[in-house]
Amino acid sequence: MTMKTVSVRISEEEKRQLKKYGKLSDTLRSGMKLYLSQKKSEELLCKLEELQANNPIKTSTAVDVRLIREDRNR
Repeated sequence: MTMKTVSVRISEEEKRQLKKYGKLSDTLRSGMKLYLSQKKSEELLCKLEELQANNPIKTSTAVDVRLIREDRNR
């Protein structure tokens, strides 16, 4: 896997705050992973809502949570 370089502009205050949690590059990488995971979850929830709207079968919250976790672990 080839690693690409990404430039990010942040203020000195943001830089100082991020450095509290470790190396700047590691902190930003973790933040990107978290952001992408959140976006993927939002997409899955939208798809789930669409499927439920098109399909009259009701599912419980526990089943929904299980399905979302299974999708995340793929």
